[in-house]
Amino acid sequence: ELTVSEIRMRVWRVGRRSDSQYLLILRDDWGSPLIMVIGPCEAVAIWSALRNDPVAERIRVPATHDLIETMLERLGGKLEKVVVDDLWNGVYYAKLHLAVNGERITIDGRPSDAVALALRVRAPLYVTEEVMAASREADSPPAAPDEEGAPPDEIEDL
Repeated sequence: ELTVSEIRMRVWRVGRRSDSQYLLILRDDWGSPLIMVIGPCEAVAIWSALRNDPVAERIRVPATHDLIETMLERLGGKLEKVVVDDLWNGVYYAKLHLAVNGERITIDGRPSDAVALALRVRAPLYVTEEVMAASREADSPPAAPDEEGAPPDEIEDL
């Protein structure tokens, strides 16, 4: 079930800045970005899922996201959606909305892990309006992309 305050997002880019921070950039249908600093392992997992490359799939090392995907599949569960629903002290939080045996379950998770899993199982990704607003008001958020979509600090694709 979608709430009024949830905005559909898509992964726009994942990469590394010159200062070696890995970034995940989500965008809504109007191009508004949500930029998160993530770990290198999660960046590679998201990049791999985005590429959907059979060769890359064969050579990648199985990660936690793959384990969770297999567990959900074998238990008859389904990831219905991921919602980034909180921003506190500069840290984003997400919820995984699952359906298992007719029961709806919500589990807290790191946004980077949740996005990696959502991409693998083709589940939709949302951010609450409150989080989008808070990300724009944060004291020192990462620089937003310019009109052409290029961040001021160049991001190197993985």
